[in-house]
Amino acid sequence: MLKKTLFQALLFWLAACTFSNACAETEKTLPFQAGEKLQYKLSYRGILTSMIWADIADASMEFVPNQSTLDNHRGHQFVLSLSTENYTKAEIIQPVRYTYTATLDNHLQKTLQVEEIDKGKSQSHDFLFLDWVNRNTVLYKKREKEQRSSGFLNMDSRYVWEADGEQDIPDFLKQYPPLENNLSYFIFDELGDKITYSRVLDPLSLIYYLRTLPEQQTQDKTAVVIADDIYLYQIEQQGVETVKVSGKEYQAVKYKINRSEKPEKFFYVWISQDSQKLPVRMSMNAPLGKLEIDLQDVIPGKSAKQTVSAL
Repeated sequence: MLKKTLFQALLFWLAACTFSNACAETEKTLPFQAGEKLQYKLSYRGILTSMIWADIADASMEFVPNQSTLDNHRGHQFVLSLSTENYTKAEIIQPVRYTYTATLDNHLQKTLQVEEIDKGKSQSHDFLFLDWVNRNTVLYKKREKEQRSSGFLNMDSRYVWEADGEQDIPDFLKQYPPLENNLSYFIFDELGDKITYSRVLDPLSLIYYLRTLPEQQTQDKTAVVIADDIYLYQIEQQGVETVKVSGKEYQAVKYKINRSEKPEKFFYVWISQDSQKLPVRMSMNAPLGKLEIDLQDVIPGKSAKQTVSAL
């Protein structure tokens, strides 16, 4: 339950608009920088904590430019890490060691692939590939062992590897070491939504898109891919508020974000009103309570101009 709560919250937090052409042409002015690392703390208040705020996980976000994709393309990566290792109660309920890596094209306009790894209790590993040539989203997953029962009253059981999916995996996913009997590490999971937008972000890069919005722009729409589904999100500016996090005070622009077809489900993001345009706080409803994600520290990266020179 806790892992599901954290995962969904982060998707909402970080969930055919994207970086504008003007932004792509003037990347030297981007507020985020190569190697910049933002560190956060996740806190929950609700029935599960007797209506008291409790810290449940640490998270970080990092921008890593000019990386190679598995299918031999170049792109920029956004990396999210989440861990409950410093929080005893969260570790007891559901230990999480989660990494989400999204790779976008060099203009930061198209998500190319998303890799999700949880080395905690779930031991999951998923890979989303956006096929911009055929306009498909394709989801692959790590091959798991399944329990099979047989014999009298199914009392005899054994574990066997999952069968191959309905489609073969691409050659670039065969780079992972094979399992027993030379079985592939990944198998096809499902074919997702068709890509009908010219530009699509993923949930993690959405937060960086908010950082590029000019303050005078009060509304926007963005297409976002989550798992292998593509949704349209509405962005609405709510004004400027004072936000206190980790002993610091920021003047921050508040944004309300919701899926177009479900306006009753929304979350808030506060972006600092300065040159860095930091996402200082996120807030949303969680099962039986509320979740807040507050900025704790900023590790500066290289200058944005140096980032552009690597393209």
